[in-house]
Amino acid sequence: MRFSGIEITPLVLASASPRRREILERLGFTCVVEPANIDEESIRDNDAQLQTKRIARAKGNAVAKKGNLTVSADTIVYFDGTVLEKPRNADHARAMLRNLSGHEHSVYTAVALVFPQGHEVEFLEETRVTFRAIADDTIEEYIQSDSPYDKAGGYGVQDAFGMAHILRIEGCYYNVMGFPASRFMEVLAENRKFLL
Repeated sequence: MRFSGIEITPLVLASASPRRREILERLGFTCVVEPANIDEESIRDNDAQLQTKRIARAKGNAVAKKGNLTVSADTIVYFDGTVLEKPRNADHARAMLRNLSGHEHSVYTAVALVFPQGHEVEFLEETRVTFRAIADDTIEEYIQSDSPYDKAGGYGVQDAFGMAHILRIEGCYYNVMGFPASRFMEVLAENRKFLL
Protein backbone atom coordinates (compact mmCIF):
# COMPACT_ATOMS: atom_id res chain seq x y z
CA MET A 1 0.00 0.00 0.00
CA ARG A 2 1.11 3.56 -0.67
CA PHE A 3 0.52 6.06 2.11
CA SER A 4 1.37 9.75 1.57
CA GLY A 5 3.60 8.69 -1.32
CA ILE A 6 5.43 6.06 0.76
CA GLU A 7 5.20 2.35 0.03
CA ILE A 8 4.31 0.47 3.22
CA THR A 9 5.28 -3.19 3.29
CA PRO A 10 2.80 -5.45 5.05
CA LEU A 11 2.39 -4.16 8.57
CA VAL A 12 2.74 -6.49 11.53
CA LEU A 13 -0.49 -6.64 13.54
CA ALA A 14 0.27 -7.76 17.08
CA SER A 15 -3.30 -8.91 17.66
CA ALA A 16 -5.49 -11.91 16.94
CA SER A 17 -8.58 -9.70 16.72
CA PRO A 18 -10.41 -10.36 13.44
CA ARG A 19 -12.06 -6.94 13.77
CA ARG A 20 -8.74 -5.06 13.94
CA ARG A 21 -7.48 -6.91 10.91
CA GLU A 22 -10.72 -6.20 9.04
CA ILE A 23 -10.54 -2.47 9.81
CA LEU A 24 -6.89 -2.19 8.74
CA GLU A 25 -7.54 -4.13 5.54
CA ARG A 26 -10.54 -1.93 4.75
CA LEU A 27 -8.17 1.03 5.10
CA GLY A 28 -6.02 -0.60 2.42
CA PHE A 29 -3.24 -2.17 4.50
CA THR A 30 -1.92 -5.70 4.14
CA CYS A 31 -1.46 -7.31 7.55
CA VAL A 32 0.80 -10.05 8.83
CA VAL A 33 -0.92 -11.21 12.02
CA GLU A 34 1.46 -12.08 14.85
CA PRO A 35 -0.42 -12.11 18.16
CA ALA A 36 1.75 -11.13 21.09
CA ASN A 37 2.17 -13.69 23.83
CA ILE A 38 2.39 -11.46 26.90
CA ASP A 39 1.29 -11.78 30.51
CA GLU A 40 -1.42 -9.12 30.65
CA GLU A 41 -2.13 -9.89 34.32
CA SER A 42 1.29 -8.53 35.28
CA ILE A 43 0.52 -5.21 33.57
CA ARG A 44 -2.74 -4.52 35.43
CA ASP A 45 -3.15 -1.04 36.88
CA ASN A 46 -5.82 0.81 38.87
CA ASP A 47 -5.80 3.49 36.18
CA ALA A 48 -7.82 2.06 33.27
CA GLN A 49 -6.31 4.36 30.65
CA LEU A 50 -2.75 3.70 31.78
CA GLN A 51 -3.40 -0.05 31.86
CA THR A 52 -4.65 -0.23 28.30
CA LYS A 53 -1.70 1.87 27.07
CA ARG A 54 0.78 -0.39 28.85
CA ILE A 55 -0.79 -3.53 27.39
CA ALA A 56 -0.82 -2.11 23.85
CA ARG A 57 2.84 -1.06 24.17
CA ALA A 58 3.88 -4.47 25.55
CA LYS A 59 2.11 -6.28 22.70
CA GLY A 60 3.86 -4.16 20.09
CA ASN A 61 7.29 -4.47 21.64
CA ALA A 62 6.91 -8.25 21.93
CA VAL A 63 6.64 -8.74 18.16
CA ALA A 64 8.19 -5.60 16.60
CA LYS A 65 10.55 -6.32 13.72
CA LYS A 66 13.04 -3.93 12.22
CA GLY A 67 11.96 -2.94 8.75
CA ASN A 68 8.21 -3.26 9.40
CA LEU A 69 5.55 -1.04 10.88
CA THR A 70 4.14 -2.89 13.89
CA VAL A 71 0.68 -2.01 15.18
CA SER A 72 -0.81 -3.22 18.45
CA ALA A 73 -3.88 -2.27 20.42
CA ASP A 74 -5.84 -2.99 23.57
CA THR A 75 -9.52 -2.21 24.15
CA ILE A 76 -11.42 -2.04 27.41
CA VAL A 77 -14.88 -0.99 28.51
CA TYR A 78 -14.92 1.22 31.60
CA PHE A 79 -18.09 1.55 33.67
CA ASP A 80 -18.67 2.85 37.18
CA GLY A 81 -15.00 2.64 38.16
CA THR A 82 -14.58 -0.90 36.83
CA VAL A 83 -12.64 -2.20 33.83
CA LEU A 84 -14.70 -4.66 31.79
CA GLU A 85 -12.58 -6.85 29.55
CA LYS A 86 -13.62 -10.05 27.79
CA PRO A 87 -16.09 -12.08 29.88
CA ARG A 88 -14.69 -15.26 31.40
CA ASN A 89 -17.97 -17.20 31.23
CA ALA A 90 -21.76 -16.83 30.91
CA ASP A 91 -22.22 -15.54 34.47
CA HIS A 92 -19.57 -12.88 33.92
CA ALA A 93 -21.10 -11.84 30.57
CA ARG A 94 -24.58 -11.70 32.12
CA ALA A 95 -23.36 -9.47 34.98
CA MET A 96 -21.56 -7.13 32.57
CA LEU A 97 -24.54 -6.69 30.28
CA ARG A 98 -26.96 -6.16 33.16
CA ASN A 99 -24.67 -3.44 34.51
CA LEU A 100 -24.37 -1.73 31.12
CA SER A 101 -28.13 -1.90 30.45
CA GLY A 102 -29.65 1.58 30.50
CA HIS A 103 -26.33 3.30 31.22
CA GLU A 104 -23.47 5.12 29.55
CA HIS A 105 -19.94 3.72 29.57
CA SER A 106 -16.56 4.50 28.01
CA VAL A 107 -14.66 2.39 25.51
CA TYR A 108 -10.91 3.02 25.55
CA THR A 109 -8.56 1.73 22.88
CA ALA A 110 -4.83 2.30 23.16
CA VAL A 111 -2.84 1.90 19.96
CA ALA A 112 0.94 1.53 19.86
CA LEU A 113 3.00 1.87 16.69
CA VAL A 114 6.60 0.74 16.33
CA PHE A 115 8.03 2.20 13.12
CA PRO A 116 10.51 0.34 10.88
CA GLN A 117 13.59 1.88 12.55
CA GLY A 118 12.25 1.56 16.11
CA HIS A 119 10.53 4.93 16.71
CA GLU A 120 7.50 4.40 18.98
CA VAL A 121 4.22 6.33 19.17
CA GLU A 122 1.11 5.57 21.15
CA PHE A 123 -2.29 7.16 21.59
CA LEU A 124 -5.54 6.55 23.44
CA GLU A 125 -9.04 7.03 22.04
CA GLU A 126 -12.23 7.24 24.10
CA THR A 127 -15.78 6.70 22.83
CA ARG A 128 -18.89 7.08 24.99
CA VAL A 129 -21.61 4.47 24.45
CA THR A 130 -25.14 4.49 25.91
CA PHE A 131 -27.31 1.38 26.01
CA ARG A 132 -31.08 1.24 26.13
CA ALA A 133 -32.55 -0.81 28.97
CA ILE A 134 -32.17 -4.47 27.96
CA ALA A 135 -34.60 -7.17 29.06
CA ASP A 136 -33.12 -10.11 30.98
CA ASP A 137 -34.43 -12.64 28.45
CA THR A 138 -32.66 -10.75 25.66
CA ILE A 139 -29.40 -10.88 27.61
CA GLU A 140 -29.92 -14.61 28.24
CA GLU A 141 -30.42 -15.27 24.54
CA TYR A 142 -27.33 -13.25 23.62
CA ILE A 143 -24.99 -14.96 26.08
CA GLN A 144 -25.96 -18.34 24.60
CA SER A 145 -24.21 -17.25 21.38
CA ASP A 146 -20.45 -17.12 20.93
CA SER A 147 -20.48 -13.37 20.34
CA PRO A 148 -19.91 -11.92 23.85
CA TYR A 149 -16.83 -13.90 24.78
CA ASP A 150 -14.15 -12.35 22.59
CA LYS A 151 -15.20 -8.72 23.13
CA ALA A 152 -14.44 -6.22 25.86
CA GLY A 153 -17.62 -5.52 27.80
CA GLY A 154 -19.26 -8.65 26.40
CA TYR A 155 -20.89 -7.07 23.34
CA GLY A 156 -20.15 -6.23 19.73
CA VAL A 157 -21.22 -2.85 18.41
CA GLN A 158 -21.40 -4.36 14.92
CA ASP A 159 -23.59 -7.38 15.72
CA ALA A 160 -27.39 -7.52 15.95
CA PHE A 161 -27.38 -7.15 19.75
CA GLY A 162 -25.32 -3.96 19.60
CA MET A 163 -27.34 -2.55 16.72
CA ALA A 164 -30.62 -3.15 18.55
CA HIS A 165 -29.62 -1.83 21.97
CA ILE A 166 -27.08 0.97 21.57
CA LEU A 167 -28.95 4.23 21.91
CA ARG A 168 -26.07 6.64 21.34
CA ILE A 169 -22.37 6.70 20.44
CA GLU A 170 -20.25 9.79 21.06
CA GLY A 171 -16.94 9.44 19.27
CA CYS A 172 -15.44 6.92 16.89
CA TYR A 173 -17.64 3.93 16.03
CA TYR A 174 -14.61 1.90 14.93
CA ASN A 175 -13.01 2.49 18.32
CA VAL A 176 -15.88 0.51 19.85
CA MET A 177 -15.09 -2.29 17.36
CA GLY A 178 -11.54 -2.27 18.71
CA PHE A 179 -9.54 0.03 16.46
CA PRO A 180 -9.92 3.83 16.04
CA ALA A 181 -9.37 4.00 12.28
CA SER A 182 -9.53 7.77 11.71
CA ARG A 183 -7.21 8.62 14.59
CA PHE A 184 -4.78 5.92 13.46
CA MET A 185 -4.57 7.46 9.99
CA GLU A 186 -4.07 10.91 11.52
CA VAL A 187 -1.24 9.70 13.77
CA LEU A 188 0.37 7.81 10.88
CA ALA A 189 0.31 10.99 8.77
CA GLU A 190 1.83 13.02 11.62
CA ASN A 191 4.70 10.51 11.83
CA ARG A 192 5.14 9.71 8.14
CA LYS A 193 8.85 10.63 8.23
CA PHE A 194 9.46 7.53 10.36
CA LEU A 195 8.15 5.32 7.53
CA LEU A 196 11.05 6.31 5.26
